Amino acid sequence: MGKVKQAIQEVEQQVIDIVQGHDDISFSDVQTILFKKHWHKKDSGYFLDEEIVKNAYNKAVWERDNEEEYELRTHYQREEVL
Repeated sequence: MGKVKQAIQEVEQQVIDIVQGHDDISFSDVQTILFKKHWHKKDSGYFLDEEIVKNAYNKAVWERDNEEEYELRTHYQREEVL
C-alpha cells in the first residue's frame, strides 16, 4: 500500500474514532481535536488537510448514522453532512 493511501486511512480511522465517540460532533470540533493532537508532529500534513479531514468526517458520520461500513463510493463526497 502506498504511503499516501496509508496516511489517509490513518486520518480516516482517527476521525471515525472521534465521531463514534460523540453523538453530535461538528466538523470544526473534529478539526480542533486533530489539530491539538498533531500540529507539533513532522508528519501531520494529512491530519491538518481540510479536504481529507472533511471527506473522512462525512464518511464517519454516514457510517455512524447508518450503522454500517461505508463502501467505496463517492456519495459522501458529493452529499456533504456539513
